[in-house]
Formats: sequence, C-alpha cells, structure tokens
Amino acid sequence: MKITYIHQHFKRPDQAGGTRSWEFARRLVSDGHAVTMICGGPERATYTEAGFTVVQLPVRYANAMAPWRRLVAFARFMQLATTATYADRGDVVLASSTPLTVAVPALVSTRLRRSAFVLEVRDLWPEAPVALGYLRSRPVIGLALRLERTAYQRARRVIALSPGMAAGVSRVVPGKRVDVVPNACDIELFDLSPADRATVREREGWGDDRVLVYAGSLGAIYDVPWLAGLALAARRQGLRVVVVGDGSELPAARARLRDSGIDPDEVFVGPRSKVEVAGLVAAADAVVSSVVDAPVLEPASINKVFDGLAAARPVVFNHRGWLTDLVTDEGAGLYVGDVDADTAVRQVLDLLTDDLRYRRAVDRARAVASEHFARDTLYGTFRDVLTDAGEPTGARR
Repeated sequence: MKITYIHQHFKRPDQAGGTRSWEFARRLVSDGHAVTMICGGPERATYTEAGFTVVQLPVRYANAMAPWRRLVAFARFMQLATTATYADRGDVVLASSTPLTVAVPALVSTRLRRSAFVLEVRDLWPEAPVALGYLRSRPVIGLALRLERTAYQRARRVIALSPGMAAGVSRVVPGKRVDVVPNACDIELFDLSPADRATVREREGWGDDRVLVYAGSLGAIYDVPWLAGLALAARRQGLRVVVVGDGSELPAARARLRDSGIDPDEVFVGPRSKVEVAGLVAAADAVVSSVVDAPVLEPASINKVFDGLAAARPVVFNHRGWLTDLVTDEGAGLYVGDVDADTAVRQVLDLLTDDLRYRRAVDRARAVASEHFARDTLYGTFRDVLTDAGEPTGARR
C-alpha cells in the first residue's frame, strides 16, 4: 500500500522535537508499505530517510513566531502540500493535525484521486486556540469550525491521541469511529546504562546534584514563568532544574533568571535532538511537565511525559489532565498543583530523597511505559487503522 503522510512539523531523531511520525513511518516501511512524508522546513528538499521518502516544502515555522505569521505558515503549507499530495497518488492519505489545515490536501486528494483519508487528531482544533484566546476572528473561527466538521465527517478513519480528544471528535460528529493511539514510549532509546548516565552527568556538569529536567516546547501554553520560578526556588534548596527547548516565552524567562543573579545558561540549555534529549532525561532524577491552567489542555498527549516514563523517571506535574491522573494513580509521578515554587520544590525533594519511595516511583514509571505506552504495541493499532482504511469498502472491518 502507498501511504502519503502529511505532517507539517515532522522531525527526525537528529532534530529537536517529537518523532512520532518518524517512528511510525519507518515501521510502516518495515511492514512493506511505501511511505511519502510531506512536511515543512527551511528549504525545498526531497530525500530518503529510514526507507521512506521525505518531501520537504519551503515553509518556515517556529513557536516563537507571532500568531499572524503562524497562520500564514499554515496557509502556505496547506497550498503547497495540496499539490504535493495530489502528485504522490497515495492509496491512503494520513493527515496529522495540528494544524487542522493539513486536512485540506487530504480532502482534495480524496475527491480527485479517490484516496482513503485518515485524520490524526493531535490537538482539538479550533477548540483549543479559541478557548485560549489565540483565535478571535469570528469569520476565521467559523471557517475553522466548518473545516473541522468536514474533516471529521469525510475521514474514513480518525485517530486521536487521547481519550479526551476522541470525545472531542464525537462531540462534533456523534457516532464517528475514533481509535485512540496516544504518544508512545521509546524504551530502548531511553534505556541508558549506569555508565552512560554517569558520562552524561559528567559532560553536563551535574556532578552528584539531584536534577529535574524539562524537555519540550517553551511556548505560551507551557507555563514557562512557573518553570523559571521553580528553577529559582530549586537553586535555593539544592535542586538543579535543567530546561531543554526553545519557544516564544524563553527570552522573558532568561531575563528573569538573569535579573535574579543566575546565569540563565545554567538552566536553559537550548534545544537538543531527540537522541540528546534521551540521554539528558535518562541521566536526570525526574522530569517535569508544566502547562497553564486550562481545561481544554487536559486531553493533551504530552511528549515529555512519555519520554520521562520511557527513561523510568518519575514525572512531576503542575497541571491536571488524563496523563496526570494515570501516572499519579500508578505511583509513577507527583502532582504539585498550584502551590508556590518553594513548596513545589520541597515536594519534589521529599520524593527524591526518600529512597524507598523514589525506587518505587522509578519501577512504576518503567511499568507504565511498557504496559500502557510501548511504541510497538501502539504502532500495531496505528497500522491496522491505515490498512483497514485502505481496503475496499466491502472488505473493511
């Protein structure tokens, strides 16, 4: 089967960012399918990666862009991807959203090429940007809502990254079949030996410090001011906070640390590739996930949480959500809530300094990763959705 995979924000393991699409695409190739990945990037390029073809369209995008520039990037990618998707002649067109505009090339191909359309819902769009105040124009919201309904209705199958997202699809199109395939844990990548962990800690200058790592986007929804406050409080109490990533909120956070007499480079270490992130997370003592207080974000399938579990590191949350509930209920993490930063640090240190409790959390994190979120298991569901969608109408399950 020939699969056209549209993901504007596709990343390889040697780049910074989530690699879900890369992991699934290479497994599809191993199972005998032909895959073309259509994505955005700084320049036009076509190359082979892990057995599949990457068609990179010249559309720059960064979290630090102003909202209007992001909308322009979405529209430009939609235009170029429509032509590229039509030319690829896929039996199945998989559109991975956000942004929801990636559904347009799939819809066009469905109409003109009779391709099977599968939609992957990574975020509830436009519900999330509207609720967060990022999308305010009534005409644009109206268009987005119509596109959302059309995409859900015309997709032969829908994949959602969490139960909450699946429920969001059902609210728009009741009765629509939705398969839940959350983000996954790449356990082998994050399974460092004690010697390799020691090498990473020495390279980073951590020594014997207790280390809490945040690895992900530093955009507005990720409560970066809270992270900066946590880093300041941690310094006072002997905990090292390391923040890996980039985004629109980084300059203000760096300035806050600088104004407090702390070298921001000691906390904010910049973006790293997925492979480098695996080493940092595995060498840390725990990971932290921060998100602003907004119910619309509770269904999010947050990469850094899966990375922490893959490395058997307990996860510290400042937010509610399905992942918070699952991980803390399993004893693999800690919810600190909206307490002040000094109290949050004390709660983290209570976990890290209690050997029995900490070892239990490490063991539970490893168990959650393998029992709930193993990459190969989730890939099996993902593959079955695509192959079923590509079957003739009468043969589909």
